[in-house]
Amino acid sequence: MIIVINDLPEIVNDGDKIKALNNILMAFGEGKHVLWIPSKKISEIIESEIVVGYNLQVLHELKDQSRLMRSILDSFDFFVDVDFSSDKSPGFVSPNRLVISYTHFVDSASVQLPVFVAENLSDIEFYIFGSKVYLRNNKLLSSHDVKFRHVSGGGNTTVESFEYSLRAKEMVLCILDSDKNHPSAGLKDTAARFSAYPQGWGLIYWLHILDCTEAENLVPWKVAEAVLSENQNFNLETFLILTEDTRRYIDHKKGFRFYDALAADALHGSDFWSARLSRDVDPQAWICEPMGSRFLEKCIELMRGISIHKLSEMVDGRDKSYMILSRMIASWGVSPKSAIR
Repeated sequence: MIIVINDLPEIVNDGDKIKALNNILMAFGEGKHVLWIPSKKISEIIESEIVVGYNLQVLHELKDQSRLMRSILDSFDFFVDVDFSSDKSPGFVSPNRLVISYTHFVDSASVQLPVFVAENLSDIEFYIFGSKVYLRNNKLLSSHDVKFRHVSGGGNTTVESFEYSLRAKEMVLCILDSDKNHPSAGLKDTAARFSAYPQGWGLIYWLHILDCTEAENLVPWKVAEAVLSENQNFNLETFLILTEDTRRYIDHKKGFRFYDALAADALHGSDFWSARLSRDVDPQAWICEPMGSRFLEKCIELMRGISIHKLSEMVDGRDKSYMILSRMIASWGVSPKSAIR
């Protein structure tokens, strides 16, 4: 993520502030976060002689990169604004600042890689591919990467992993499937266990529950088509005639029949599916045939096998939801490509 330090009031004689600053500099030097400090302020820190050794080298490198670092701030959804004037953390401040007190960074554990919590590791890998496409599209991929500590769950363990990371004062990005087959349906399974936590910004977390069924619904259309075309038993036409709207609530693994859709409308007292489907179709017919339990894994295998540049060419305007989410993930995980030696 991007850490910004705009001011350092009364730091020379304050041990905790000096420690927090050194921890942040060390994390940047190790390639864990992007850091921006105004060039003039860097000069003041160097002249104060409160930073020595490796971190002094980091400061000189940072000064050389200051203009470049400042130029990328607007490419991301937020940055962490370290407040050295207060021991209280206000949290997210619109439009793009996550304001955190310097006291959070006194413990070096708090400046390690941000934590990415999801229901399984394959989901995390899938989302990170999208974030790297975002970097590539913004001409940042050659100099930057996306890095997290990956934590998977499943059932009760997902919320437990989330809570454990928060107790450890780690910065946490958490993305969950909604498991909904209808926009009026309530949250199910894992997502329902997060009811105690407001979605969106918390003090040191961002929690997002998909507004579609699961990660499979966000697989770029051309990637899905390439994978499904290799399965001779799958009727690709049922997938190709879907719209972005109808694909949102289809269970890609199990498939979705017309009677499933009509039953969901009846259960929730809504005509979401009825308004989008022909009334003359056999209820037993597939809206989309089952893609199998390994559909997402096969898509990830394809993504692994091509360059990010090639993958970006397979992402088009139909994949807007995936790329909006990818920008936020990139904002959380963006880091220098390499450490300072």
